[in-house]
Amino acid sequence: MSDRLTRRTAIMAKLESVYGTAETTFAATDAILLVDQPDFQIEPDTVPRNLVLPWLGSSEELPGPRRARLKFKVELVGSGAAGTPPAWGKLLRGCGFAETIVAGSRVEYTPVNAGFEGLTFRFFRDGVRYVARAGRGTVKLNLAAFTVPTAEFDFMALDVDTVAASVPAIDLSAFIGPEVVSDVAAGVLSMGSTMALGVVSGGTVLASKGLSIDVGNKLAHSKLLGGESIKITGRAVSGQLSADLDAAAEIAWRTDVNANTLASIGFQHGSAAGKRIGVFGGRVQRTTPQAIDADGSVMIQTDLRFLPGLTGAPEITIVAR
Repeated sequence: MSDRLTRRTAIMAKLESVYGTAETTFAATDAILLVDQPDFQIEPDTVPRNLVLPWLGSSEELPGPRRARLKFKVELVGSGAAGTPPAWGKLLRGCGFAETIVAGSRVEYTPVNAGFEGLTFRFFRDGVRYVARAGRGTVKLNLAAFTVPTAEFDFMALDVDTVAASVPAIDLSAFIGPEVVSDVAAGVLSMGSTMALGVVSGGTVLASKGLSIDVGNKLAHSKLLGGESIKITGRAVSGQLSADLDAAAEIAWRTDVNANTLASIGFQHGSAAGKRIGVFGGRVQRTTPQAIDADGSVMIQTDLRFLPGLTGAPEITIVAR
């Protein structure tokens, strides 16, 4: 038996200085602290020969381009110092987000429409190192009440090579300990709020089960001679929340939904500077409100569509501060 173990797994990621050119020098701090086992798959395309022969039987298929598909989850918490990018910031940049650093205050991530960056990944699985370049992806945020907030990434990359290699020395110290989303950790979900200087304020605070968001990037493997790439071809940011509404508030909520009245949605969490996370959407459409049972109580579960501003403002802002 080979005695290879799934726990002997590690992922390292590095932003590419030139998109599509694999980074070759990695530091221990390029490692990613994972939640649960990651999913790594190589997706090969094959080209059938379709030979005409005077006997029965299939003809071979020739290997074509390959994609690496890498899915994994990380904890969402700041870097520990306000104004210093969190360790997962580079992963958001690989999902079509721009990073804006305000020294000593915050780091903001907003989706862009062009100039997407790429990542080189090294994936280690007990004795084998897989390398994939030109990685771009999408992400889902889980900000549910009384859980550890997480970001679930789904990357597509160009498969490069596979070699024998042990898991290298890794340094995960940039990933600080998270806080459970709770009142104690200043977890607040609000509607009609505003964001200024990275802080969500005002509006109506909702008694809720938290928030989930799907950035909804569409990925495509562009197969061009001399220009093979992973493209982000579309984006549709969506989400869902469940709120505890009294009868009057539910009626008002449904009236707004039927009138297609947009609202802002804000979320922030974290008890101290360097640990705080915020999410804000300035134009959010609520759809399909449904009454659900939550431990015997009625709650209203609502789907969300995060819309860009009419002058091109980003539909969502993610803040670490």
